[in-house]
Amino acid sequence: MSLFNKNASQTKPSSPMEMLEAKYKNSVQNILLVVIFTVINSVLLLINANSYFLFSAYIPYFSIDMGMYCCGLYPQEYYFGDEELFGTGFLAFTVAIAAVIVVLYLLCWLFGKKKKIGWVIFAMVLFAADTAFLLLNTGLSSEYILDIVFHAWVLFSIGNCISIYFKMKKLPAETPATPMQEAEMEGNEYSIPNSNVLRMADLDAKARVFLEADEAGCHIVYRRVGKTNELVINGRVYDEYTALMEMPHNLVAFINSRRIEAGCNASSCMYILVDGNQIASKMRII
Repeated sequence: MSLFNKNASQTKPSSPMEMLEAKYKNSVQNILLVVIFTVINSVLLLINANSYFLFSAYIPYFSIDMGMYCCGLYPQEYYFGDEELFGTGFLAFTVAIAAVIVVLYLLCWLFGKKKKIGWVIFAMVLFAADTAFLLLNTGLSSEYILDIVFHAWVLFSIGNCISIYFKMKKLPAETPATPMQEAEMEGNEYSIPNSNVLRMADLDAKARVFLEADEAGCHIVYRRVGKTNELVINGRVYDEYTALMEMPHNLVAFINSRRIEAGCNASSCMYILVDGNQIASKMRII
């Protein structure tokens, strides 16, 4: 959920801090997804649409569900006939509880993206409580297994966001380069060290190749192996992104002072860039 501006060709090489900033932004955006899908599911429930989307908090949905049941708003076959039903004021109360919880998540996102880490930690506590309530209320029912998996994924993502924040805090402050230093860097063809190789690519592994291109003496492959997207250059893996559910991401490597990037943006457009120039792209359908 972070994205790349249209002036990619003017982008300077990312520092470790900038890379962590991008990863932090990606992770914290998942809190906003929880807000959006919780609101959507709540509205669908109130209009009896019989639809449900994952990536939603469970407690607000459960609260409205109970309000509707106790007010007799479900079809007659849902009831035994001897229930004591409440007035619509009770539904308004349960909707208010759900709204308060959603607003708390929204505040967590708003302050979290400003790096108020206490709010991100609070979001993790809220969602951990939501997950615990889901498990207590449903057990490991096969009907809810996907919901449980997505809850675990969101918890991991928020925890990763907190981890990235403290990694950024440990980095030394960056000193902006002087105009003279920038000129020297631009004039020195090999001023940027080559990126470290993570590992040799397993060319025999079952992989889905998204894009492939040749440029500047490099054979560039953007592919997915299992749950990991890899940037492979000349048979070596230089950067990777691992996720159960893929979000927008950007993989980067420097080879002979050339910036090579591959990834997928929020519009589901996959790309390969060399020094900001797009050399391959296509829309991702699935």
